[in-house]
Amino acid sequence: MTENESGQRHSSNTKVLIVDDMPINRTILSSMLTNMGISCDLAGSGQECLDLCRTNSYDLILLDHRMPDMDGVDTLVKLKEIFLKTGAETPVICHTADEGRNYKNLYKAAGFADVLIKPADPGELMVLLMTYLPDGGFEIPADEEKKKHIDSELSSLPAWVKNISELDLNSGIEHCNTASDYLDTLAVFAGSIKEKSADIERFEKDENWPMYLLRVHSLKSVARLIGAVSVADKAADLEYAGLRQEYGLVHALTQPLLEEYGSMLPRLKPLLSKKEVPVEIPESEEPGGEKVSAVPIKRTILFISHEHGIVARGITKALEDEGFSVIDITDMPEVIMNYRAESSLFLYYPSGDNDHIRMISTMLTEICRDDNKILCLAGDPLDIETARDVHDRDVISSAYPRPVNLDKMAADMSGYYDMLSDFKRTRTILVIDDDPDFLHIMKKWLSDSYNVECSHAGANALIYLDRKRPDLILLDYEMPGMIGDMVMKRIRSNPTNDRVPIIFLTGRNDKEGVMKILKNKPDGYLLKSMPHEALLDALDRFFAESSASLRMSSSNSLSGSGLEK
Repeated sequence: MTENESGQRHSSNTKVLIVDDMPINRTILSSMLTNMGISCDLAGSGQECLDLCRTNSYDLILLDHRMPDMDGVDTLVKLKEIFLKTGAETPVICHTADEGRNYKNLYKAAGFADVLIKPADPGELMVLLMTYLPDGGFEIPADEEKKKHIDSELSSLPAWVKNISELDLNSGIEHCNTASDYLDTLAVFAGSIKEKSADIERFEKDENWPMYLLRVHSLKSVARLIGAVSVADKAADLEYAGLRQEYGLVHALTQPLLEEYGSMLPRLKPLLSKKEVPVEIPESEEPGGEKVSAVPIKRTILFISHEHGIVARGITKALEDEGFSVIDITDMPEVIMNYRAESSLFLYYPSGDNDHIRMISTMLTEICRDDNKILCLAGDPLDIETARDVHDRDVISSAYPRPVNLDKMAADMSGYYDMLSDFKRTRTILVIDDDPDFLHIMKKWLSDSYNVECSHAGANALIYLDRKRPDLILLDYEMPGMIGDMVMKRIRSNPTNDRVPIIFLTGRNDKEGVMKILKNKPDGYLLKSMPHEALLDALDRFFAESSASLRMSSSNSLSGSGLEK
C-alpha cells in the first residue's frame, strides 16, 4: 500500500496492463502508475496483450489504438472473446493521440470503457483510475497490518518527539518504515536547518532565483519524508511562485517559511549528536570496495523427471561432468515444493500423460515467475510441445528435444549459472543529487540491499564513471551547474557507460516536469517522496525485470534449440 500526494492509498494488489508499441509511452504510463503504488505489466503489441490476458488477470487495461499488425480495436475484439471465456469484466481504456478526443463516442461504441489522451495528464489518469478500478484503486479501510506496524513503531519513539506538533508522525513512519530510520532522517533534517535557512535567506536577498528554487525544492522533498507537512507545503508554494516568476510573492512568503523551519531546530537538538556525514565521491578518490553478495549461488541443478531412465541418467552424468551437483527428483507437486529452494536452475523432463505434464508445467511456471528461476526442458519433442503450450514463452530459457545434444546442454547450463551468479550479486547504485541530506537518506535506506555510492554533482559523477560502472544510476533532475538531463547526455555519449540504466529520482510529478524528464528516454523515474519500502520495491522490481530481460536475450544466444514454433 502506498500513498500519493493527496494522501490517498492505492491497494498494492491493483494491477494494470499497458499496451503500446512505443517504449516511451509505456515508460511514461508505467512510471506514473508506479508512483501511485500500482503495479504494471507491459506489452508492445496486440498479440502480447492477448497472450498476457490468457494467463493473467488485470483490474484495468490501457490499450493503444494505433499499433502495427493488430490495432487497438482488433485487439479489443479478441480481448472480449477471452473475457467471455474467463468471465472477466476488465475495463479497457483507449490510449490514443490528441485527435482521439473528438472520437470518444466512436471508441466507446467500439467497446472501450473510456479514452485517455497522449501524453497522459496525471490528473486525467487519476480520474480514470478512481472511476474504473475497484474502490477507485484505493484500499478502504486502511490495511490493518500496515496500521499495526505504524502503531508499533510510533510507540517506540521518544516521548519528546511525540510532542512536536509540527510533525505528522504517521506520515513520517510510513515514509521511513521504522522508528529507527525515522529518527535518523529527522537527525539529517535537523542538522541542515541552519545551513539551508542561511542559503535560502541569502539567495532570496541576492535574488539568485535558480539557486533559491533548488534550495526550497530540496527542503520540500526532505520535509515531506519526515512528515513536516506545513514546512513542505510552504516550500512547495514558494517553489511554485518562483517558477511563475512571482518574485514579490516569494519575498513576502520566505520569512514565514524560515521562521517555522528554524523553530524546529531547538526541538530536534537531542538528535544532532547522532547525525552522520553522507559519503560523497571526492574528485581524486575512488569509493570503497563492493559489498560481497550475501546470497551465494550454488552450482546445483534441480532435475525433475517422471522416471529416471537411460536418457535421464545420461543427462545427469553430462551435468555432473560439467561440475554441477544434480538433485534428481520425481515430478510430483509435493516433492517439487520441498526442493524448490535448492537451486535456481530447473531442468524438466516432461513425460507421462498430457494432463500430468500440463499440471507440472503450470506449477513450474508459477515457481519460476515468483522466484526468478531459469527453466529448461529436455525430452521427447511431443512432450516438450505439450509443456510449452502451458509455459509462457519467456519462462522457458532452452529446450533440448531428443536426441539431446548433451555437450551443448551442459555448456548452456554453465552459461546460465554464470548469469545467475551475476544477477544475484549485490548491485551497485550511484546516487547523484546536490542535496547532502538526501544523499545521506538514500545511503541509509538502500545500503542494506545495495552497494550505494553518492555524488553531490554531475561533474564528480562523471569522474567516478570513468573508473567504475554501477548497475544503476539514480539521478536528480534539478541540480546547479549541470542539470540532470545534461548529466544523462554526457553519460550516454560515453561508449563505456552508455548502457548503464538511469532512473530520475525527483520531486517533480506535474505533467510539464514529467515530460521534461522523459524527453531523453531514461529507464524510468521515481518520486523523492516515495516511502522507504515503496522505493526498495521499485528498485527490486527494476532489477528483477532487467534480469529477466537479459536472461531472455542471453538464452536466445545460448540455445537456438528448437524453441521456435
